[in-house]
Amino acid sequence: MNSIEIKKTLMEKGEICDPCLGRQITLRHQGISNGLIGAALRKAETEPEIDKIIEEQPEPEIKSDCYLCEGLLTELPEMHSKLMEETEKWEFSNFLVGTKVPGGIAENEEKIWTEITPEDAETIKRQINRETGKKLEEKTGTEAEFEDPDITFILNFKENKIETQIKSIYIYGRYKKLERGIPQTKWPCTHCEGSGCEECDNTGQQFPYTVQGIMEKPLLEMTKAEESKFHGQGREDRDALMLGNGRPFVLEAVNPVKRRIDLDKFHQKIKENSEGKIEVSELEYSDKDKVVELKSKRSDKTYEVWVKAKQEVSKDDLNKIQEEFEDREIEQRTPTRVNHRRADKTRKRNVKVIETEKVNDNEFKAKVRAEAGAYIKELVSGDYGRTRPSFAEIMKNSLETKKLNVVKVHGSDDD
Repeated sequence: MNSIEIKKTLMEKGEICDPCLGRQITLRHQGISNGLIGAALRKAETEPEIDKIIEEQPEPEIKSDCYLCEGLLTELPEMHSKLMEETEKWEFSNFLVGTKVPGGIAENEEKIWTEITPEDAETIKRQINRETGKKLEEKTGTEAEFEDPDITFILNFKENKIETQIKSIYIYGRYKKLERGIPQTKWPCTHCEGSGCEECDNTGQQFPYTVQGIMEKPLLEMTKAEESKFHGQGREDRDALMLGNGRPFVLEAVNPVKRRIDLDKFHQKIKENSEGKIEVSELEYSDKDKVVELKSKRSDKTYEVWVKAKQEVSKDDLNKIQEEFEDREIEQRTPTRVNHRRADKTRKRNVKVIETEKVNDNEFKAKVRAEAGAYIKELVSGDYGRTRPSFAEIMKNSLETKKLNVVKVHGSDDD
């Protein structure tokens, strides 16, 4: 259908505003607003006249009784005003615009497109998104980003409000844990489930300090984010130290107001808040893909474990351990200490005792490299036969772990 035929079909059905009229042939006049196209089309009697009238810049008319948009476009200036107010609340380098319209309007468009050729048309949502995006670019000096925007503004005409979807900030680094008794992530208080009570000193947390919590305080202060999420490449036991070059992590700031912070200042604030409990290094901005990478890695760990024996430990015992676990596959059923919160199943893991050292008659130290997911305390004790073989089984002695340190998280380039 030519443009004049489309106009006649549309105008026969009732009142229609210029933007809705022009939107049906918008691709025939690219770079021109739908309102101006519609105003010219309304006056034109022939196809060639449309471009001539466009040059005259007629004033587009938006109708509250338009049967296609049902007057929605008359609400657009007010919605734009709300949007500009919303942009003042957030820091962003790029954006995306989305639109929600009442279902009846989409149905109106679909129905009319069965009677005209819609190849050169665009939806009302696309029109609003495109025109709003241009206004935002002019107002903020930022650009639209369609793949991975810092922020998405949604013009919700159903509820007459602006919705925002904020991309998280991701900061990569490595941490060392230098004090025992500190979990990696926050644990809600078991008494109040995080709401705050006398038992947790109204913090809502089971433990006063966590690796996440120590980093979270300066993160929230600097980014004004709602909360943090901590993504570690594995985790050590609460009573184990994390030494060596540290454990890789990504700290996520959810719904941040500020997107760019000085990472040197952030590092210093973590140091001050830590009071020597943890150290962080290699801080840099990252992204969600890094989280996926960390979670998918199955990195070996090297541990130092101090062991106490019920019976005296001989040099032959230690030699036997090194021989038996030179490169050994073990079977570990879920340990009794975590069986209440993890699936009860048997896992196979490779372990290698690198060296042993006698401390005194009833104590020794071992350095162990183990596959990801191995339970070192149970490798030592046997856990009532749930881990086999174990140090205790090989030595025929009752053993327990006195202390445990993670001294290295191996990378893909390690042996």
